[in-house]
Amino acid sequence: MPEPAPVVLLRVLPEIHTLTPTQLSGAACVWCRHALRPGEGIDLGSPGPARPHGCLSCCESKTRSLRTYLDWYDHGITCLRCPTGPCDRGEALGAAHLAVREEAGQPPMRCCACETDIAPGELVRPYLWERPDGPVLGYLHARDCPLPRPPS
Repeated sequence: MPEPAPVVLLRVLPEIHTLTPTQLSGAACVWCRHALRPGEGIDLGSPGPARPHGCLSCCESKTRSLRTYLDWYDHGITCLRCPTGPCDRGEALGAAHLAVREEAGQPPMRCCACETDIAPGELVRPYLWERPDGPVLGYLHARDCPLPRPPS
């Protein structure tokens, strides 16, 4: 696998205000908090004084997740069948992304529309939108959203 591109990884960095001083200085991975020796880890770059780094394992995992997401998204916007239900290729791309998410121990996906967790086995599609600070990668139920869950 090629070395992850820092400009790509910046899209999946935790929010800066959630990082510890050790993570901001590059002395610990921004995702797993593994201590990094000088010269170890991948410099993720950052505007300003922060110098976040990631360990190789986390960077590879985040890169695979982002790559499979973008492959799935790119297919979905050009496929005539996927908007009404995934075609075989769309289903395979979605399954590949979901497998990478599971392998990486990422939190459950949340639907951007109804703000509920997307349960395993529910049909889902990638959803990308632009905010002033850059693109946001999200998910939507592929069919109508279920009714929002009542507050507990």
